[in-house]
Amino acid sequence: MTVTADDFTTDADRWGFRTGARFVGPDEWEADALTLVGRRRIYLHPLVRGLAAAADDGGLILDYWPNRFYEGPLSDAMRNEDDEPDWKLAYDRFTAMTLSVFIFELVEAGLLATRGNGDSTDYRLALLVGGGA
Repeated sequence: MTVTADDFTTDADRWGFRTGARFVGPDEWEADALTLVGRRRIYLHPLVRGLAAAADDGGLILDYWPNRFYEGPLSDAMRNEDDEPDWKLAYDRFTAMTLSVFIFELVEAGLLATRGNGDSTDYRLALLVGGGA
């Protein structure tokens, strides 16, 4: 399925999201988002966990900066028992490009709302009614 600009809505608060999506908190979002992205796109699972950890109780991620997210909540979501407690993912140009593509996949799937915020971006956790991804 090809997603086009006609598949998106912008509300009065400037959130751009897939038409039919609803905003949710991180607990509901993480479980449903993991199910929706499925096994075929397992590479998105750590990103889903990291975004859920970065969001507040209302599902908001305000002033998102890719490097801070990557070195913070995403590193936390990917750290395992063999890693040092202060282990962090290394952020570089390739990571910046890949992360932006994967975030956009989640926006297209109806799992994230987005809005510009000056020099940064805001995200909001969402679920597309009737599924998505």
